[in-house]
Amino acid sequence: MLTNVNQLRTTLEQMERLLRALDDLKESVLPKDPALFAVMAEAPLDDLSRLRSEIHGYAHELQATA
Repeated sequence: MLTNVNQLRTTLEQMERLLRALDDLKESVLPKDPALFAVMAEAPLDDLSRLRSEIHGYAHELQATA
């Protein structure tokens, strides 16, 4: 769970790196082997989902304290 703005920034940076990695996979792997792309993209997509949940929880906590 995120507890401060610095952790939020770090999480957003992690998400940006994951999105760039997925974009690279989309360009290099997807055209050649869609099944392999699906397998390789699964973990980054799971990580993105987890990070989104952490951000949502942090935003919810901020709203509760406001």
